[in-house]
Amino acid sequence: MIPRGLATGSLGCLLGLLLGAGAWAGEVDTPSAEASADQSFSLQQALKLPDWLRVSISYTAEPMANPIGGSAQTSAWIQDTALDLQVGAGLGKASTDWVELDHWSLNLNVNHVAGDNSYAGRIGAFLTPQTLAYPAGFYPTELSLERDAGTGWLGVRAGVIPINSDFDGTLMTAPILDSYVHSALNNTYNIYAGNIPITPFSALAARLDLHPHETLAVYYGWFDLKTAIPVITSLGAPVNLTPTKVGDAHILQLNYTPKGSVAATPTLPAALLSVGGFTTDFQGEGVYGSATWKSGLRLGLDDRVWISAAYSPDFSLNQAPSFIGGGVVIQGIVPNRPQDLLILGGSHAGLSASAPPAYPNRPYEGVLELGYRLQLNPNLNLQPTLQWIFDPSGREQPTPGILTTSVQISLSL
Repeated sequence: MIPRGLATGSLGCLLGLLLGAGAWAGEVDTPSAEASADQSFSLQQALKLPDWLRVSISYTAEPMANPIGGSAQTSAWIQDTALDLQVGAGLGKASTDWVELDHWSLNLNVNHVAGDNSYAGRIGAFLTPQTLAYPAGFYPTELSLERDAGTGWLGVRAGVIPINSDFDGTLMTAPILDSYVHSALNNTYNIYAGNIPITPFSALAARLDLHPHETLAVYYGWFDLKTAIPVITSLGAPVNLTPTKVGDAHILQLNYTPKGSVAATPTLPAALLSVGGFTTDFQGEGVYGSATWKSGLRLGLDDRVWISAAYSPDFSLNQAPSFIGGGVVIQGIVPNRPQDLLILGGSHAGLSASAPPAYPNRPYEGVLELGYRLQLNPNLNLQPTLQWIFDPSGREQPTPGILTTSVQISLSL
């Protein structure tokens, strides 16, 4: 039985934000970004920690329900709490003033997931409509030694790390994708190759970062996939991953930021062209890429448009061998709400009937997502979101299209 308040409340909140802009603007007087930054709560400052030590905690919750469509009308709640700790002599200094010791730091990230990760299967979807969809438990996501390139050209990182680290989510990611809720849109190009460790999963790995020019960065990552399951389950998380063969994964990526293009802001990322590829010993290979740019149209105070794609040629190893997506994120579309974001995106994921466990046997599953991120203060935001899932699960006789409604809650300290 679906909780009516959850299904209708988030829908009403979203429609109210979009249609009642005048009312919201009249009720809320949002300070400038600079003033907001001064008013934010910092765990670092509250604990009076030294400059060489950084500690932060973040909390994300994703309650979701589907009032229309699917094999069942139901709901779920899942949440993640993350602790980040960084130790380094250069953390309190400008990178232009660093000596060699200041480049180095020790990074620790631990995640705790709680809630129901079975929602997609219960409603008949193949791809998870939530960003968080992991078994409940603790995850040792990162313990690494890093050399930050700073203003130089060489950076390295080694230890237990995920592909998309909290400290520097670079490989297989584009920053704009973090704006979305659906797992196909959020972060890692919907790449489905087995055992590639996406946060909160991780493995023994090493990464090399090269910055030969101010507009160009080259990243190479090596991941020992044999260690992924032992690392993931080391704190007791009940993760059931049993591929028949595992080996190494190699990832190579190039990021290009055109000179003179739009720079990053506290709310939106910089313009970026990113292309990359990966290969594994037994789990296939693939290519991926994305482009992010400012539209040049009068869309709110600022905006970013993006497109992305991925392809894996071996359909027998990859359940979702192809992906294409795109969208737009608009800042400050509501008067007197300069930090809020209107988020629209869609994707088409090609599915393979030959990939184990031979679950999908239709060509695709798609999603259209509309959200509004309400920045309540520098530490807390709410993101009511609607999704329409096309051809859910890719089955021969698919369940009806699914409408999901949710409110993502994000708190950072």
